[in-house]
Amino acid sequence: MGVTSSPTTDRIHVPTSRDAPPGVGEAGIVSPEFLDALAVAVYVTDADGRIVMFNEAAAELWGRRAEPGDMWCGSWRLYWPDGRPMRHEECPMAICLRERRPVRGYEAMAERPDGTMVWFEPYPSPLLDADGRMVGAVNVMVDVTARRRAEEHVRTVADELRASNAIKDEFLGLVSHELRTPVTTIFGNARLLGDRGARLDEDARTSMVQDIAGESERLLAIVENLLTLTRIEAGTQADLEPQVLSHLVRRAAGTFRARQSQRRIDLSIDPAYIIVEADRAHLEIIFENLLNNADKYSSRDEPIEIVVRGDGGEAQVLVRDRGIGLPEDDPGQVFGAFYRSPAARAKATGIGIGLTVCRRLAELQGGRMWAEPRLGGGAEFGLALPLAPDPGAAA
Repeated sequence: MGVTSSPTTDRIHVPTSRDAPPGVGEAGIVSPEFLDALAVAVYVTDADGRIVMFNEAAAELWGRRAEPGDMWCGSWRLYWPDGRPMRHEECPMAICLRERRPVRGYEAMAERPDGTMVWFEPYPSPLLDADGRMVGAVNVMVDVTARRRAEEHVRTVADELRASNAIKDEFLGLVSHELRTPVTTIFGNARLLGDRGARLDEDARTSMVQDIAGESERLLAIVENLLTLTRIEAGTQADLEPQVLSHLVRRAAGTFRARQSQRRIDLSIDPAYIIVEADRAHLEIIFENLLNNADKYSSRDEPIEIVVRGDGGEAQVLVRDRGIGLPEDDPGQVFGAFYRSPAARAKATGIGIGLTVCRRLAELQGGRMWAEPRLGGGAEFGLALPLAPDPGAAA
């Protein structure tokens, strides 16, 4: 091909003009035709480092064409792999010319004038004439952008898998603990009632039955939330139909009162009939979770307030309590999966998915949810849903 590699010096020797084959110029420098025939980016400098020729693949890699007088490299800007700027006089080609040796093992980034970035590996080598004098250098640049992106993708996937495994381990730990506690209570009380129920007084039996019922309800709520979250992740869609919001809220409040007769519920609905496009089963789960949440984290002698109102083009349901409150800096983080504040962990048990389920179900119905601390203590959880279209207006 007109250039040979010395096995002893690993430098490229260029034949003199008297025996130069096609592809090698009269001055002993590889010709432009030869370079353009190569699919890889290649350019040549003189002994001082000025670029004297380059092929189209090099211009494409640089994103520009080298200008007369450009030194060492035709890239617009260069960077080290860690993102630090690289001066052209410290690039591998400059090292090759300065130290008269091939340079290997480098990787760099080039920024094109249009702002795009390309990763490449340079392979600069000195060009020597037959007498061993250095007449310039040639650099082969291999575009490794695709490889780097693939490696970055692999690293990202690996990080995501590690994070997923950590979440899975945390989830399994929480669930196993939260399931074991009610199951232990149910099992223990059931065994006592079966073995010694006839010898226990009425108050003891009543208390044990109440414990079994309460822990069974708690266990059922955990399982229902887990199943709901699983269905959401599987892509289950909401079955939207016109719903009278006040009816659903009153029914949810009545069901809650039947279970928690000692808790006062203050209900305010205005206007009386607000119709929304919603999934009835999804709304029932949201209201049940919000009421249970307010009950769990507030004192029994404090009422739970429920407000239903219209606000512009949406309907809103507000559930307010006077409990442990919310983080002032970022109250919305309570909707994160498995999140439980220190105050919540100190007050009651739980795995931290009830509010996550609420927000996801609201979003499936085109709605939204928020959380705010209340003045004077406590929390307000809000649900907003779009109003159903007015059939009369459409007609």
